[in-house]
Amino acid sequence: MGKTEVLAALEALIQRLELTDAQPFRVKAYQRLWEVLATLPPAAWQSTEALDLALRGQTGIGEGLRTTARTLYETGTVPLLEELKQQIPDSVVELRRLPGLGPKRVQELWRELNIVSVDALEQAILRGKLQGRKGWTPALIERVREGIAVYRAQRHLLLYVEALRLWEEATAPLRAAGIAPELVGEARRALPLVETVEGVLLNEHANKAQALGWQPMEGKRLRHPHLPVFLHLVEKAQWGIELIRLTGPAAFWETIRTRLPQKVEVFTEEAAFQLAKLPYILPAWRDWEDIVEVAERGQLPAPLTEGHIQGSVHVHTTYSDGADTLQAMAEAARALGWKWLGIADHSQRAAYAGGLSPERLAQQRAEIQTLNSTYDGTFTLLAGVEADILPDGTLDYDEGVWRQLDYIVASVHEKLQMTKPEAMQRLERALSNPYVRVLGHWTGRLLRSRPGYPIDERRILEICAQNRIAIEFNANPYRMEIDWRWVRHAAELGVSIILTTDAHAVFELEYWRSGLAVLQKGMLPPSLLLNAQTTPPFPML
Repeated sequence: MGKTEVLAALEALIQRLELTDAQPFRVKAYQRLWEVLATLPPAAWQSTEALDLALRGQTGIGEGLRTTARTLYETGTVPLLEELKQQIPDSVVELRRLPGLGPKRVQELWRELNIVSVDALEQAILRGKLQGRKGWTPALIERVREGIAVYRAQRHLLLYVEALRLWEEATAPLRAAGIAPELVGEARRALPLVETVEGVLLNEHANKAQALGWQPMEGKRLRHPHLPVFLHLVEKAQWGIELIRLTGPAAFWETIRTRLPQKVEVFTEEAAFQLAKLPYILPAWRDWEDIVEVAERGQLPAPLTEGHIQGSVHVHTTYSDGADTLQAMAEAARALGWKWLGIADHSQRAAYAGGLSPERLAQQRAEIQTLNSTYDGTFTLLAGVEADILPDGTLDYDEGVWRQLDYIVASVHEKLQMTKPEAMQRLERALSNPYVRVLGHWTGRLLRSRPGYPIDERRILEICAQNRIAIEFNANPYRMEIDWRWVRHAAELGVSIILTTDAHAVFELEYWRSGLAVLQKGMLPPSLLLNAQTTPPFPML
């Protein structure tokens, strides 16, 4: 089995185990295994022996978990997973995808109310079966109801990172054999949600691909034998043209097609754009309806590159609900070559996430100062906090705490069911606080499960511009917001964007790569990307 299949099977095991009465430490052990496996390099997935060797010495991974990993790699399952599949229907596990439904609530629905599917839950809501039950407030019931509608509309879609993972795994044997397919479609355009994972391959390599297991389809296509990944077979003389056409979207291709000669052999995209008398337009920008006109006017921004990322903020540690220590997060950031990292554990209001009391926050700040003294100016930790925006728009803590921090990320975490006037009143008050440096969680959406609360986006951007508040682009795969469509408007108003990972573990710092690809869609000039600064963007206290 490949990496994607092993991780999927292990995730299925964890999700089911959480719905049993298993001890929390047991669930955490498998979660730790998932985290480690997710970070292993391609070389570790070449054989059972290579995988086992890569796991040796990993913190928290003993012989039992290594055996689980080996078995998953060789068979795609383990006895415990098969046992849990017999006990817990897939439709019950599916309920976990809905907002507001953690393991305990799903257990309640399943065991006490015999609600075993999304459809059954919807019917229960319509019939009022949840009303009056402990903990099931009208706001929560409405949140779940709305989440069902969003989930149904998006459940067939892949997160961008899921699409990339499928592509990498499916095409790795081809690349190892010296064959170079290229990604196209929505994934190449870095859409946060992707319907189909597809690429292009030179027709001359079709036989080699089939020898590696790829199966022929109608319309000059190949499909992977196990994964939902497809390849379009293309002649070399049409490579550049087909790369543009299949990357899409259709409207963009039609515009380019009308600018090209009827019969033309183009080996690269760059050559095709030259024939169309246009500068090269990045795939990520091609969803904009006016992108060709922008290109003609010479107004395309310089692309964002990985080299621009010198640091990030909004990182959690074991001080609140993070999985790794402050020092571990700092060392991971240094290993990425970053110059600075902003810590932002949860504020005290978020008791469910181990929110920090003022005393704990001061203790963390002291540890940050101690660590900074060991870096000799080569790296800097920022002492911050993710402060809850309370229902009345005030921030958690008081000014005595705020002034001791390098920066504050202000985010809404509770009472997300708001009308637009309610949301705006709440946000406007929060953004008037002079200690706020970053607006987090633009609308609080979760892709495939929770819609964001309604806001007046233009007004929020205007306030951020006026108060010099940056907006986070949260690269967590389920968030990917501020939505890329509003990044361009932010840039027009001179609002800075900071790419964050909202990392709760070391491995999640890697979210910045896929996040940068999606952020690129917003046509943000590098001058407005705070991550590009080699020194921390917020004043050190």
